[in-house]
Order: sequence, then structure tokens, then C-alpha cells
Amino acid sequence: MERPKLGAATIALLVFITVWAAYLYYEAARDLESRELSGFPRNKGYVSDEVWYVNSARNILRKIFGLTPRVDSPRATIILATFDDLVEAKAYASAYNIKILADETFFPNILKDEKKYAIYVESSSYENIEKFAKNFNAVDVVYGWILGDAKEVYSYMNLEHPPTAKYIIALTMFLMGDRPLFWRTPSIVMGITVVIMTFFLVYEITKRPDLGLVAATATAVDPMTRVMSSVAMLDIYVAAFSMIVLYLGVKGRLKEAAILTGLASTLKFSVLFSAIPLVFIYMNRRFKENRRALDVLGDSVLYVMVIALSFVFFQLLLSTPIILKRGISTWLDESLFGSIQWHLSIKCVGDCAPSSAPWEWFLGINSFPIYASPAIYAQGFVPGYITALVLMVFTLPAMTKESPVRTAWYLLTGVFLGYLTLWLLGGKTQYSFYAIHLTPLVYSYLVIQLLELLHREKLVELIKTWETILLSFARIVLSLFR
Repeated sequence: MERPKLGAATIALLVFITVWAAYLYYEAARDLESRELSGFPRNKGYVSDEVWYVNSARNILRKIFGLTPRVDSPRATIILATFDDLVEAKAYASAYNIKILADETFFPNILKDEKKYAIYVESSSYENIEKFAKNFNAVDVVYGWILGDAKEVYSYMNLEHPPTAKYIIALTMFLMGDRPLFWRTPSIVMGITVVIMTFFLVYEITKRPDLGLVAATATAVDPMTRVMSSVAMLDIYVAAFSMIVLYLGVKGRLKEAAILTGLASTLKFSVLFSAIPLVFIYMNRRFKENRRALDVLGDSVLYVMVIALSFVFFQLLLSTPIILKRGISTWLDESLFGSIQWHLSIKCVGDCAPSSAPWEWFLGINSFPIYASPAIYAQGFVPGYITALVLMVFTLPAMTKESPVRTAWYLLTGVFLGYLTLWLLGGKTQYSFYAIHLTPLVYSYLVIQLLELLHREKLVELIKTWETILLSFARIVLSLFR
């Protein structure tokens, strides 16, 4: 069936949904910034795991690229090694034309965990700050927004994750400025991309623009999308690029999808879970060509190898600045072998943020807290997610037949299986905000599946299939006792 051209009304509605989504995400990001700034410097502007990703982006900008973030006036967090250095620095700050905006009492974790002293200062010139820091034996000087209060945060580069998302955040710091709203601007763009690609994905699968608009609207207003599009964390990047990858796959451009998967994996390794439905789609297309099962299997192995080669190539390419600065062996230890071990381990024991199993994301159990007051959690619209999970299982027998809904089912089930496999392999510390990867796929599948079940004959056929399965199972069980 040919895909109909988009009418003016459809385009207008899609533009409206996109602009509306952009407004929602921008307002959410701006609101978080204003709430944090109202409590400055006790509150430092970082929301949830931004303390790791944003500070690591700033560290990459200065330590790898040798650049300084853009700020309205010269500011820096200075790390001092001893109490004596701290006392002298505070006593003589005015002599260097230095204004202390936040002293060591606002960095209790750095003091407790490292026995170091952090102060946030402002001056009329960078030269004043440099001279001041040097004369009082500073361990490090971090120019830009106030440093987060966490152990070794001034040297941390988050190398257990690939670097590209941090490059993007660092670029916004350099070009736009180092402040919370600017850190979050790429996330807003990624959220908008997710909404747009949800429309085009459903439109490509069903050839129906109305269903695409419904799925895009549901994705745009889902609480998970709104939250993750307004904070500077990695997973909204994963969702955006995965939707582009899967759209290319559904469109039949599987080579391009494989190559883009490798590129997108430099944002975060979990993008690779999108390769699972890509392989499903690839195998399905090969079987449609009346290929033998062994030929399809062999071709699929080659396809996986293309994805793997793309992964290796782009990981090396995008990590080249880090490799040149830190060395290939260090990069391999930290970013590859160390990363694999980290992802397959329990990352936190004791007083930790709540982790959750992949199926709990659908049920709204152990949702990750993004903000304390007001309470904001990384949690989607639970009734919709539960419905999708139930239908994923309930409609399984119907997935033996070719249909548009089977393609949508491939996408959601494939990515979900990726996270489930990681959990089974030992990566038990997963967080509910990972589910943003699934959010657009939940609504893409749900819209198509519910429409199909509105046809009574489809529902009756599915129920009869389950009756046959359950009766056959019952006969097998009863035969054990005869």
C-alpha cells in the first residue's frame, strides 16, 4: 500500500503539536532553573543526575578541548587542598579583587568525601582568578557555572558512557553560555525530535496520518517525555536517535539504519537495543523474498556484523579527542572494558536512588525521583503503559501474521527485550528514566493495536487462538497424570 501524501491540515496539526511540545519542554526547563536559582548557592542549578553529566561535559570542554565556558562575568569554582590555604584565601580575596559567592560550607560533600575545600568566586578578569588560585595552591580551577557538590566532580568525565551527548552539552556551554537553561536546550530539541519521529514512524507503518498525529500527541504530553526533555540527561538523546534509526528500518533503509545505530551508540550504549527490532525487520524482509531459513540466518549475522563494525568505527572516531589526551589503554580500560563491567553490575548498595526492573517501568513501581519539591518522578502515564504491556503479551499469538501492528510490536518488544536481557545478565541497577527509550514506542504500538482490536473479528480470532493454546496446554498437563 502506497503512503498517501500529507495534506495541509495534517502538516498544520503536526506543526501545532511540535510547537506545543517545544513550549511545554521549554517552560519545564525554565521553571526548574528558576526554582534552583531562588535557592542559590545552596541550590546549584543541577537537577538529579545533571550533577554528573553537566559537570563531566564542562570537564571535557576544559580538560580535553582546552576551552572555557561562556559566562557573563569571570567566575570559577576553586578547589583548595588544605584548611590553611582556605583561611588565607578567604582573608586575602579582596586584595585580588575576588568576590567569594559561595564558601566551603556550600560544598559539604566535597569536604566530607575528599577533605578538600571548594569556593565559588567572581572577579573582573580571568587573570585575577588565575593569580589568586595559583598563590593559594589551588588543586583545580573550574571556570563557568558553580560546580556540583559531589566527590571528585571537578575531574569526573563520565567515561563509562560514550562522549557525544557530553560534547553537545559542552558545545552549548561554549556557544550559548554555562547556565541550566542552556544545558537543557539540546534535550528540548531531542524531545521535539521524538515527537516528530513518532508521527513519521506510525505514518510509515500504517500509511495513516491521523494515527501518527494521535501517537505524536500522546508522546508529547506523556509525563516521561515532558520531564526528560527538560533536563540535561542522556536518555532523551537515546530516544530521539533511536526513533530515527527505527524509522529508517521500517522504511526499508536498513543499511543506513545499521550505520546510524553505530553513530547513535556514541550517545549511550543503550541505543544498541534498537538493533534488536532492526534485526527482526531485516529477517522479516528476507523471508518475504522466499529465502531459505539458513540463508536468512546467514544474512542476519552479516547484518549484525555491519552494526558491530559501525559501532566500533564511531566509538573510536568520536572518542579520538579523549584517546589522544588520555591514551588508548586508559580509554579501553575506562570506556570499554570498565564500562561493560559497570553496566553489568549492581552500581549502588545502601542509601541509593530507587532502581527498578524493566517491567516495573510499565507499572510505575520504584520510579526515579527527578526533583524533590515539587515531587517530580521519571514515570510515564501508567494506565497507558500497563495497557501496552498487557497487549504485548495478550496479542503474541497474533504476531505470526503479517500486519502493521506486528511491526510496531517488533519495535517495542525488541527494545524492551534489550533492557530485560541486561537485567538478567546482572545489570540490576536500572532506573525508570531509561523508559523514555520506550515511551514513543509504547504509544506507537498502543494506537495501532487498539485500532485493530476495535474490529470485532480480530478480537474474536485472537481470543479463539488463546482458547486453542490453553486447551492444548491443559491436555498436555492432564496427560502427565493419566
